[in-house]
Amino acid sequence: MLASSLSHLKSLARLYLTFNSLAVLLPFLLGRTGDRLGLPRVAALGYRTAHRLTAHRAHSGSRSVFKYKALVEFYATRLEWRLNGSARPSPDPLFLCTIHPIGKSPRSDHGTTLHPTTPSSSIKPAGRFDADFTHLGLRLEGFVGRRTTAARHLELWLDEERIRTLPLHRRRLLPPFFYYHLSREVLASLPYSARLSVRTAEGQTLGFEQTTAAEITIPHGDGSLFEHLRAGGSIDKKGFLAPTPTMADRRQTRCLATYAQARHYFMQRLNTPLLLMYGTLLGQVREGDFIPGDDDFDVGYLSQQRSAAAVKQETMQIVVELVLAGFTCSFNRNGRLFRLRCQEDPPDVQLDVHPIWYAEGALWTPPQTSLPLTPDDCLPTQTVRLRGEPVEIPRHPEKILTGCYGEGWRVPDPSYSAASHTVSRRIRRKIDATCITPADYKRMQALIDSQREAHPQTGRLIAVGLHPLYPLSTYEAHCEW
Repeated sequence: MLASSLSHLKSLARLYLTFNSLAVLLPFLLGRTGDRLGLPRVAALGYRTAHRLTAHRAHSGSRSVFKYKALVEFYATRLEWRLNGSARPSPDPLFLCTIHPIGKSPRSDHGTTLHPTTPSSSIKPAGRFDADFTHLGLRLEGFVGRRTTAARHLELWLDEERIRTLPLHRRRLLPPFFYYHLSREVLASLPYSARLSVRTAEGQTLGFEQTTAAEITIPHGDGSLFEHLRAGGSIDKKGFLAPTPTMADRRQTRCLATYAQARHYFMQRLNTPLLLMYGTLLGQVREGDFIPGDDDFDVGYLSQQRSAAAVKQETMQIVVELVLAGFTCSFNRNGRLFRLRCQEDPPDVQLDVHPIWYAEGALWTPPQTSLPLTPDDCLPTQTVRLRGEPVEIPRHPEKILTGCYGEGWRVPDPSYSAASHTVSRRIRRKIDATCITPADYKRMQALIDSQREAHPQTGRLIAVGLHPLYPLSTYEAHCEW
């Protein structure tokens, strides 16, 4: 009971950190409570209030709105669709999906009805998990008993096939816990109906309400997941379908073509080289190619500024210039600048661009790194080849890679995850200072609009966290999930 209460408090704390505003969080929680209890008028009051307040904050200096705007819009739109007659076409396929305990079935008020076949509550599960559809897909979270498992991961099973391991986090005063999102594209690859369960590495099952598994129904699912897994694909650490080797190779080649254009622009117009960074640099140095299956293309540039605030202003100006030059730039729900792609490419063919600057005796670079190095470790760059194309790498790439991945970077580690690294609050605070707010985005967009006539090839600046979620087809044409 204590473990369950602590886990519930942790979920509430996570929501508060996401919203960072009680004024929006409280009506949202009212909407969720009404939704779960089958009280549509209460839910409507909560969601509509939260949605109205969110729209007001979309012009503010608070970055948290980037994270929760689409979440609020998802629940508010789903309720409006249900209240106005769900017989009409659904604006979102997730509105038709259900998840409920094995042995229970959905009621018309979206609660559940117990069947006589429900397993006995005398079953002692290894822990508990909960599941809920959100704008991103299906969120899973839960906990295990402190002495249940010594492993650092759990296993996610679909019917009788393990489809993913889930990292298990351990913190003081909390039971070991996990959280994970199955993305929309993964859900679309599931069968129409399946049994979803979470197990320990030793095979013990976690409970879902009073049962040991969930029945998930995905009406738009095409059942292709298992074929994808057999073809060499997987579900990655972020909950997306990791591409098959053929798909990854194709995307990497297209990203390399984007890099060639961006490299030329950075050298000719900004007078600074565009360096390979992180996993892209690791693959080039260690293997002479991309890391197999890697679908990120990380690059960076060395700023001449010496403070996070100055780097932020410089990066904003660079983004404006890139958009005016015809590129499409976007930033994520943390407000972190920026991703870059060519106008004709889809959102998943892009470069993750990281500003790098020197301050306090270290090189700083998003998303969460401070390296005990100097600018001389980056410049002058080396020009090498990646799949036959010229690319720029730091002057001392081994030092960069050791700082990012440790001394063992030369040995491939398929289980490596940057999320397992603990970052001090001081480092996180300094790097977060380079992130932009909704008000910053509005100023950048106004500057681009004021010069659009003189630049007919102007691209787009996309705030993923502010872009309307519906119609869904428009969102997916412009934004990455």
